[in-house]
Amino acid sequence: MKLNHVTLQPVSSHGLKLSTIGLALAALFLSACTTSSFGHRDENCSPDERLDGLLTAYEEGRSKGINASGNLLVDCERTRNAIERLALEFPSHARTLMAAGTLAYDASEPEKAQNYLDQVFRVQPSHPEAGILRSRIAVDEGNLQLAQRVLVMQVQYNPDHAGVREALSGVLYMSGDLEGARAAIDAAANLGAPVWRVAYHRGLVAEAAGQSGEAQAQYQACIDANPSFLAAKSRLSGMKSQGG
Repeated sequence: MKLNHVTLQPVSSHGLKLSTIGLALAALFLSACTTSSFGHRDENCSPDERLDGLLTAYEEGRSKGINASGNLLVDCERTRNAIERLALEFPSHARTLMAAGTLAYDASEPEKAQNYLDQVFRVQPSHPEAGILRSRIAVDEGNLQLAQRVLVMQVQYNPDHAGVREALSGVLYMSGDLEGARAAIDAAANLGAPVWRVAYHRGLVAEAAGQSGEAQAQYQACIDANPSFLAAKSRLSGMKSQGG
């Protein structure tokens, strides 16, 4: 399983909340094992193939929506349980552990997610996606120091990973280290981070530094690159309404 890029999208620390991080499962499910019915396992399949098949089933379940009680559809939950069983069967398979951890976080079970991520790091210490998700859990808990340590470690392992640099920028911003946040987002930009996210981060840093004109220019650049991103529109409108 491969995560789509996970971004920390902080807002100003002055009485404002952290924006929600979109944790989406990537739709890269090639050469999945086919099954005649749910739950049948072809023992000839590798754990990667079996995981791909389960993730395909999970995504299909999610695409059907939410049931009347507000929970994921039963088939989706059954698939998640099957992924967790696969993690037990292959406790050293980092992809399966990461998938189980991501789904646990998505289901609002951060402690379970953290346990899976700890297993990922034991198997594969260099794992950018696991680092980003672990930092997100730490942010949720209000532990910015831990979030920063996790991301700095992943930067050391993966200095060319734009997503880790971007996430680190968000954590440094929330910690009040504006210069560090600016340097991290500049590095992310140089490594190919999406233009609109880079502009949004730069706008946040500029706004926090009292650079109103620069902040508005960056928010506008974000909107130009991604007109559907409402957070940038909201920040820009708020600044203009205050005559900033």
